[in-house]
Amino acid sequence: MEKARIGLVGTGFIAKIHIAAYKEIAPYAQIAGICSRKKENAENFAREHNIPKVFDNFEELCTSPDIDIVDICTPTNLHDEVIICAAKNKKNVICEKPLTGYFGEDSEKEFVGIEVPKSHMYKKVLEKIEKVEKAIKENNIKFMYGENLIYAPSIEKMKRMISASSSTILEIRAECSHSGSHASYAKLWRTSGGGSLMRLGSHPVAVVLHLKYYEGIQRYGKPIKAKSVLAEIGNLTKIEPFIREEKHYVATAWEDVEDWSILIINFEDRTKGIIFSNDISLGGLKNWIQVSLSKGQIYANINPNNMMVAYAPEKEIWKDEYIAEKIETKEGWNFPSPDDFWTRGFPQELKDFAISVIEDKEPISNFELAKETIKVIYAGYLSSEEGRKIEL
Repeated sequence: MEKARIGLVGTGFIAKIHIAAYKEIAPYAQIAGICSRKKENAENFAREHNIPKVFDNFEELCTSPDIDIVDICTPTNLHDEVIICAAKNKKNVICEKPLTGYFGEDSEKEFVGIEVPKSHMYKKVLEKIEKVEKAIKENNIKFMYGENLIYAPSIEKMKRMISASSSTILEIRAECSHSGSHASYAKLWRTSGGGSLMRLGSHPVAVVLHLKYYEGIQRYGKPIKAKSVLAEIGNLTKIEPFIREEKHYVATAWEDVEDWSILIINFEDRTKGIIFSNDISLGGLKNWIQVSLSKGQIYANINPNNMMVAYAPEKEIWKDEYIAEKIETKEGWNFPSPDDFWTRGFPQELKDFAISVIEDKEPISNFELAKETIKVIYAGYLSSEEGRKIEL
């Protein structure tokens, strides 16, 4: 195989990011086809990006002999179905984060996030993971987990420094936060599978798990795994003083999902990971990782960083030029990102996936990371509800 042939499922925000990344890795991959819930969307997307084939649905795409990899860019509640369909048709899978979740499939409750016990959710998520893993293994396909941050250049550099220093990782702190999604699907557990811990926390959780996995392989020849989880979630935009304010700068109208979370991972070697994720943070997207080593300290400021700094007295001055994700205004001082997708690891991620299929090797971001990430997140929800540490 000279190039991996990609079948895109979905035409939303993440599909657009993937399209841009595929253009940067053209020697390794080509998009052979696309489908969407609405065929009209797929047709428009195909015309815009010169994609040769539009499929009626994902089942048709998964059976096509012209597709090597099914790239799943759908909402999370559709992931399981597409993964299993692709696996049964012997297609390799790229799946965007997070792997899966609980969406009230077996409940008639409208607000499942506050009406369904988290113990039930955790049990159902573990069952889903087992079902997906069975399909992957039985059909001997490659599963590539779309966690771009572990491919970010700063994280790659961090790993090399950890290795060079022969240091012990004592603690990792990481955050993914911004001022909140305004999308209606994000406000309801039934369509999002959770709030800030699920949507945003999946990034830093995966990075923390990956760094300890990497340390374990380097030091012992086997990964250092998460042992238990302690978490707290909150709905800070529902407190009375905030509600009384005339103007709100962060997203509001959350239904049954949280807008704030903190999670502590206890690892097998008794070290710690601390994850912050919330929808109440003004000033743009925040992705950072801090590693406390026995012989050093490393900070990775992915978003924002001061690679570029710019000032404008009025927001209209920069017109439509992209500055950074989720900033409220282009007025005043800002931190423009010269190549935001590269800084966050998207092209590097998809290049690794394409090469993994072409050369038949294991991707850096695989099913193990996908599985452990969602287990930690839902253990976090259970921990917060029951007020205790959850053993994994």
